[in-house]
Amino acid sequence: MTSLDEANGAVAAARRRVFVVDDDPLMREVMVAVFADAGHDVTNAENGEDACKIAAQQDFDLAVIDLSMPKLDGFGLLKYLRQHPRSANLPVIVATSTDDSQSIEHAYRLGASSFVTKPISWPLFIQHAQFVARNGEIERELRRAKAEAVALVKMKNGLFRVMSHELKTPLTALIGLTGVLAGSLKGRIEDIESEQLDHVVDAAQRLNGMVTDIILLSKAMAGPGRLTVATTDVAALLDDGIVGLKAKAKQRNVTIKARVMAPGLTVDCDAQLLRQAIKKLVDNAVKFSPAGGNVEIWAEAGGDGWLSIAVRDNGPGLSPARLEECLMPFVQSDMSYGRPVEGLGLGLPIAKAITEAHGGELVCKSVPGEGMVAAIRLPVRGTRVSDAA
Repeated sequence: MTSLDEANGAVAAARRRVFVVDDDPLMREVMVAVFADAGHDVTNAENGEDACKIAAQQDFDLAVIDLSMPKLDGFGLLKYLRQHPRSANLPVIVATSTDDSQSIEHAYRLGASSFVTKPISWPLFIQHAQFVARNGEIERELRRAKAEAVALVKMKNGLFRVMSHELKTPLTALIGLTGVLAGSLKGRIEDIESEQLDHVVDAAQRLNGMVTDIILLSKAMAGPGRLTVATTDVAALLDDGIVGLKAKAKQRNVTIKARVMAPGLTVDCDAQLLRQAIKKLVDNAVKFSPAGGNVEIWAEAGGDGWLSIAVRDNGPGLSPARLEECLMPFVQSDMSYGRPVEGLGLGLPIAKAITEAHGGELVCKSVPGEGMVAAIRLPVRGTRVSDAA
């Protein structure tokens, strides 16, 4: 596109449809001329009743209306414009005398976007009108983006409900029935066939784990309103957080050590969700720990008013940039097909979402070659040490 074409395109893009309503024929004529000279298309009406009929049939980018008019004044016209779907979000500038502050306030309450006082300074007025029109366009885009975001959230929630039922149910049946089949055929089929059947079971279990993680992330990101809060023993949370992971750690020759710094420590939380957050942090630490490595998990109530549940490993660690990526959903430090660790990379994002749903924060510190520490920090208002401790 040439510079001339670009200039013409810019002018065309800035061309707006303006609606002028004023009972003063001279004022109306001048206003129409000023907008036309600025390259805009102008429609005008001499009173509020005529303006209502026009506004019901045409779309405009900006309206300039006088407040004092016969038949239907500017206030009545404003009410009509804000109640009609076609003009509900139309930017409106009201024109009034310089000392009529009460009318200006009343117009704002009815939905006016801005005002101009008479007599009008025309060079400044056209700049002001264009500014109001641009703001109106920005507001329309924001409303459109908000509507799209709401629609996407509804679609996401619907998708997760479908995943919860339409995928979880058949996967559970597939895993159970395949396990029964593998047991019943044990010793009756070739080793290669038995190995292939094991692959089917393993694949179904991994897929089931992915679906479970996505549903868990969705529930955590739904916020505090979805939490079922009760007073829970922190030591029990830690024990539950490593159940099922000890065998995995043993296979990798990794040692898990858990301790509670203050016996009798309790926390008000959604135990099911917080337990999953702890499990994700421990599982992540075990995955990336080297053979012979150690994973430590501990809880303590600090003097800063927060409860900390921390997990430390001596794995490869991450750079700050990589760590920031891994805190976002569906990102791993290595997402290539040949990566050594499978999964969607949801461990840290799930722990982060669950922690934030409780009003806390997930703090992660890592240095390449020196492992990582990930701590769930919860506000002290939901933690305490029992009197029996």
